[in-house]
Amino acid sequence: MNNVDPLHVARRLPYSVARADLQLAAGSALLAGLEQDARPALRWYGFSSPALLLGPSQQPAIIDAAACAQANLTIHRRRSGGGVVLGDETLLMLDLTLPRGHPLYMHSVTESYRWIGEVWVATLCDLGLAARTVSIAEARADSQTLSPLLRQVCFGSLSPYEVAVGQRKTVGLAQMRRRGGALFQCAVHLRWEPHETAMLMAATASEQLALARQLSERVGGLADLLGHSVDSQAVMSSFETALSQLAGLTLIDTEWNTLEQTARSADLERFAAIVL
Repeated sequence: MNNVDPLHVARRLPYSVARADLQLAAGSALLAGLEQDARPALRWYGFSSPALLLGPSQQPAIIDAAACAQANLTIHRRRSGGGVVLGDETLLMLDLTLPRGHPLYMHSVTESYRWIGEVWVATLCDLGLAARTVSIAEARADSQTLSPLLRQVCFGSLSPYEVAVGQRKTVGLAQMRRRGGALFQCAVHLRWEPHETAMLMAATASEQLALARQLSERVGGLADLLGHSVDSQAVMSSFETALSQLAGLTLIDTEWNTLEQTARSADLERFAAIVL
């Protein structure tokens, strides 16, 4: 490890399963941590209890409060871009930070997704799927066809360099930037249940059914696409191999640094459950 160029080292923090507010605060803290340790860092995580995550500019009025309460969901607002995401046991999340000035860091927000999209393509190909990245032209054309309701769901729309299998979006990407660098947030469904998300949106019953049909056609969970279940460890292992091969990053296991720990505690209130 002493012979590895520091630019090619990335910290790997422990995998965790925890409440949504803790996980969202941890992602923001990982970005803040670049001020203390200017090396790329990543963390894998899941949710210990189901939560509905709103995009940064979305209002609670777009969701059905009674349906969320019946499903025992807590509601939170995330700070990275995108729309509604249902965080449950089927969702595997990855946070990955890049310090400003790193060879993989790009000033163009759109183009900055290209490399991580390609790593995800290699990951899914290793798992047995013919994956591809979404082109800028495809994403722009797709955005013109979306209904207002479909547009509110994160996995309902396409963004440049997200990953699809055929016409079904499989990996969603979002990003936050601060002075120290960029945080990429990646989401992949181990299994996709379109009705569960559709029934939580504020819409008529017929609109919800139409949304569920659209989401079934446009989104793919790994189990649905592979024809068999896949565990999160297999996905993480394939991604980390592709990260080494394509991005040249060697992972070292570390714990949270002091700045990350402080930021995580200080930010927790910002991600507290929204009272509807």
